[in-house]
Amino acid sequence: MHTFNLSSQLMIEQSTDGYRYSIEPFLLVHFSKLLTGTRLLDVGAGCGIIPLLVAMQTSIKEIVGIEIQKSLYDIAVNNISRNDSSDRIRLIHGNFINAGLISTLNLFDTIISNPPYRKLNTGRINPNHEKAIARHEISIDLNSLLSKTSSLLKYKGKFIMAYPPLRLREVQERLYFYKLFPSRLRFIHSSSEADSRIFLIEAVKNQQVECIIEPPLFVYNKDGSFTKEMEKIYASFNYFSRSHHIKEK
Repeated sequence: MHTFNLSSQLMIEQSTDGYRYSIEPFLLVHFSKLLTGTRLLDVGAGCGIIPLLVAMQTSIKEIVGIEIQKSLYDIAVNNISRNDSSDRIRLIHGNFINAGLISTLNLFDTIISNPPYRKLNTGRINPNHEKAIARHEISIDLNSLLSKTSSLLKYKGKFIMAYPPLRLREVQERLYFYKLFPSRLRFIHSSSEADSRIFLIEAVKNQQVECIIEPPLFVYNKDGSFTKEMEKIYASFNYFSRSHHIKEK
């Protein structure tokens, strides 16, 4: 295990060999525009990075994270405890699409996810079990994610996720099918000369709105340093900048 001091307020432990978070949690939380007094669910909590970043930035009513992999769940429990956030963050070990597990929860104002987005018949499945489940649609696919998400969101609740542009059309079609209407979309590029590797999307339950295409975000300058916007995003978390890359899952 490796433990990192990400900021003056936050310490995160991660597996040395298993799945490790990258830049996406910071982008997702910054993109989310969470409101005080609301309830948030993080699907695929991993080591607990998104719930902890949310707890640092906002005073929302409740933060719940669910993680299917016991190894990652155990790390998340330790991270929540070591950062004195057990009173604000509730973690669940289990399968998000298991109706019996989730049915006792109240509806959420926001659901956020950085889900696996490689289809089973595409690419080599990583021999590391943690990485395989995090990158390929082994335990959850887009359709089951959105179906369950729709059932757990309040009216006008928001769903936010990161996904690759290659699957944008599919994402839009499935969102509409489950009455989750896209309201904001932003493409993330490693640099101004690189194609987008991921996009961030926000969708609203049962309310059709005009979808705003936000300006693209470029992570790096030509010399490899972070752009001013990326530095501002990290600074909003009091984050000690280190070289995080946009992972191609």
